[in-house]
Amino acid sequence: MARCYPNASLVDLQWISDWVSWIFLFDDQNDEAEQGRETERLTECRPLLLNIMRGGAAQDDNQMLQAWHDLWARIRPKVNPDWLERLTQQHDDYFLACIWEASNRKAGIVPDTNTYLLKRLDSGAVYPCLSIIEFVGQLNLPENVLCHPVVSNLSLSTNNLVCWSNDIVSLEKEVKNGDMHNLVIALSNERQISLQQATDKAVVMHDTEMERFAALIDQVPQFSTQIDIDLQSYIEGLKFWIQGNLDWSFESQRYGATPTHRR
Repeated sequence: MARCYPNASLVDLQWISDWVSWIFLFDDQNDEAEQGRETERLTECRPLLLNIMRGGAAQDDNQMLQAWHDLWARIRPKVNPDWLERLTQQHDDYFLACIWEASNRKAGIVPDTNTYLLKRLDSGAVYPCLSIIEFVGQLNLPENVLCHPVVSNLSLSTNNLVCWSNDIVSLEKEVKNGDMHNLVIALSNERQISLQQATDKAVVMHDTEMERFAALIDQVPQFSTQIDIDLQSYIEGLKFWIQGNLDWSFESQRYGATPTHRR
């Protein structure tokens, strides 16, 4: 995680690593275990997780809930309540996307590409990752700055780049596990083309999005001296996330990706 947040303190990196580990465990349970088809269980779990983020107790002996409570008890005294509520809403979008995926798995539905791309913005839990850039950098970015079309599109583009590259390198793993929530699989199913042809199209989509990201950087407006400094730090954080995600994808053993996968 230090490659995604190179300026974070050791304490903050420890928290981020614990949070990411929880998200990966939760995600793997949904992708690879029977829980990933249990829409009722996920629906019941959602308000418990959100309540914990808002200061509630972990009213269960479930270890995942206890770990979730520990995470937010550690960070709550250090953060702005408005930022934490925004992060909570982003997590809710992620949990709702997990329920949507579980419903698809249960019904054997492969989503169409447009629907998949929309839901992928939440199912990857990338927006919370980007909000954490503000936390580690102690940045003060008002809502009107984050919602400016250029800034919000930079965040959107980063989300796409992280998720689409993940779909490309994780394809073999997800095909093996029978999971249909992958850009390549959605393209292949919708257009009735081979996985290799769909992979090639996904790579073109990714590279075009990278060009869009670069063009957006040249369009960033000016606000005020301090906001502009913080905004540049946020944009640097987006760049770190794009590169850090690629580095981790190829250097870890999670997907079995090798440098030969690179374009």
